[in-house]
Amino acid sequence: MEPHCFSFPVPSTAYAVSVARHQVVAGVHGWGFPAEGDMVETLALVASELLTNAVQHASQGPISVTVRLTDDRVRIEVCDASSVRPKAGLPGPDDEHGRGLFIVAALTLGHGVETTGSGKRCWAEIPAHTHPLRPDAAVHVLLPRR
Repeated sequence: MEPHCFSFPVPSTAYAVSVARHQVVAGVHGWGFPAEGDMVETLALVASELLTNAVQHASQGPISVTVRLTDDRVRIEVCDASSVRPKAGLPGPDDEHGRGLFIVAALTLGHGVETTGSGKRCWAEIPAHTHPLRPDAAVHVLLPRR
């Protein structure tokens, strides 16, 4: 395995999302990033969104997380056993669900979905620095326009 790369399995339960998010933060902290800070907090939020989608929408098959550091970015991948690709619909202002992919899009350099032999891999990349990519992006995504 690459020096700045780690992977682990995740149970297909809602509780496991929180545990996995903490494992992601602990892993990048082990690479020397502060336990708190914009990059780590963004990574934790993106991990939560991708994992929540996998738990809610994938079959009961295996889920795994891989996080890797390159020269200028951190990539997180969530693999699951479903071949159904996530769709970013347009949630209404009162909807309580359906904003995950909008949040991921607002906070990342890029994101996507790849088909695998056993399902799919949803991935996202964020800058490997401690400044927010677009500090106001999440506000525009999360708050309905009036």
